[in-house]
Amino acid sequence: MKQVAISAQGGSIRIAFMENGKLEEWRTQDAEAQASVGDIYQGRIADVKPSIQSAFVDIGTGQNAYLYVDDTVGVESGGAAKPSIAERVQVGQKILVQVSKEAMEMKAPKITMRISLQGRYLVYLPTEEGISLSRKISDDTKRKRLQQVISSTVEQGEGCILRTEAAEAEEQTLISELTYLRNRWRDMLRTAEGLRSTGRIFQDAELIEVALRDGLAMGMDELLVEGATTYQQVKAALAAVAPEVQEKLRWYQGKQPLFDFLGVEVELIRARDRQVPLKSGGSLVIDRTEAMTVIDVNTGSFTGRGGQQREQAVTATNLEAVAEIARQLRLRDIGGIVIIDFIDMKEEVNKERVISRLKQELAKDPVPSTVLGMTSLGLVEMTRKRVRASLMERLTEPCEACKGRGRVWRVDELFQHLYTEVTALAKSQDAEVVLVDMPPRLLDMIEEWEKAGAITWPLHVYKRLVPSMSPDEFRIGYVGNRAEAERLQSK
Repeated sequence: MKQVAISAQGGSIRIAFMENGKLEEWRTQDAEAQASVGDIYQGRIADVKPSIQSAFVDIGTGQNAYLYVDDTVGVESGGAAKPSIAERVQVGQKILVQVSKEAMEMKAPKITMRISLQGRYLVYLPTEEGISLSRKISDDTKRKRLQQVISSTVEQGEGCILRTEAAEAEEQTLISELTYLRNRWRDMLRTAEGLRSTGRIFQDAELIEVALRDGLAMGMDELLVEGATTYQQVKAALAAVAPEVQEKLRWYQGKQPLFDFLGVEVELIRARDRQVPLKSGGSLVIDRTEAMTVIDVNTGSFTGRGGQQREQAVTATNLEAVAEIARQLRLRDIGGIVIIDFIDMKEEVNKERVISRLKQELAKDPVPSTVLGMTSLGLVEMTRKRVRASLMERLTEPCEACKGRGRVWRVDELFQHLYTEVTALAKSQDAEVVLVDMPPRLLDMIEEWEKAGAITWPLHVYKRLVPSMSPDEFRIGYVGNRAEAERLQSK
C-alpha cells in the first residue's frame, strides 16, 4: 500500500511517502526555507568566470548561486564550439533563474535559466521552443494526437514536455493545464517587474502541490492529512490537480500525532544510524565521505558449511540487501558516487541476478540512478543524481562540542520532536501543563518563536533551562497541574 501523509503541526509542513508501512521519502518546508529545487528567483550576476565557463548569481539568500554556461539561454552562435559564459551574461545583469540543485554544506545552490513549470500531464518550458513526448508513450497514434493538440496550443518562444500520463488525458485537460501554467509564468513575470532587488518570486507549487503530483505519479492508495486547516488546503489543491481521486483523501483525527501513528518519527531517528539491520540477520553499514558513500553488506549467521549452501545463503542476503539499499538511498537522499560491497559470490549468474535486481529497485526511485557494474574486486559502482541536501544534512548540524566530527539534531528538528511529544501528551492525558528540561539552544529558539507568535502549544509548557544538558536532547520532567509545575520550575 502506498500512502502520502501530510502534517503542518508545529509550524512547518512535513510530508512522508510510505510504502507497505515503511518510510520511503521525507520532505519538509518551513517559512524560512532556503532555496529549494524548483524555486524561481530574480537574480543579479555578481561575477563571471570565463575560465570555468560559469557565473555566480546573487539570488537574495545570502549565498551566491552557481550558473554553468550550459544552463543559460540565448542566441546560439551557429558554430560547433560552446559559447562563452561572457557572451551569455554580464556582471550586474538581472536574470530569472530556477534552482536545479539545493545548497549543501560545502556547495552553493546550482541554478538554471532554462525554467520549467511542472504539471500533472506536462512540463511547461516558458523560455525554450520545442515539443517533446515521454519515450514511454509508444503508441504512434497517441503520439500524433498529442503532438497535434499541443502544437496548436503552444505559443511562439515557448515549449513543453508531455509526461507519460498525458497519453490517456482528454484534449481539453491538456490545453487547460498548459494555459494554467502559462498564466502562472506571466504572474511571475509581473512579480519580477515589481521587485527592485533580488529574491524569490515563486516557490515550486508550495510543497503540498508537488507532493500531490508526485503521489499521483507513484500511484498512491491513500492520502492522510493531519489538522483541519491543512486538510482544507490539501482538499482544495487536490480538487484543482486531480478531482477524480478525492476518495483517497483522509482527515486523520487520531489521538496519536500522525507521524507517531505511522512510525515515521522512529524511522527518522533510525535514518541517522550507521548500521541498518536486515530481516535475515544481516546488515548494511553506510559510511559517507566527501567523495562518495560506501555501503557494506554484512551477512548474519547462515546455515551450511560451505559450497552451494553458502552460495545460496549469500546470494539470498545480497538480494534482500538490494531492496533496502534502494530504499535507504531514497530515504537518506544520498547522491553522487555510491560504492556497494556485496558479500562475495562465486557464480557469475548470481552476480548478474544481484545487479539486475538492483537496477529494478532503483527504477522505482523518482531520482535517476546509473549502475556502472561490478569491479574485479566485487564492488558495485553506481551514481544517484544529487538534487538536494541529504536527509542527514537537513535534519542535523555539526556538533560544536566535538568540533564537527559528530552531528546533532538541528534545533528546529529537535523542537519538532518536542512538539510531537507534547501534542501526544495533550491528547492522551488529562493534564494542564508540562514541564520540560532543555538545553540553551532549544530554549533560546523557543522563546524567540513565542515572542513572534510562531508557536501555538496544545497545552501550557513550562521551560526549565539545564545548561549541562546535551544539545541533542530534552526531557519532559512533569505532566500534571499548574501549581506543581511552577513549584518544580522554581527549584
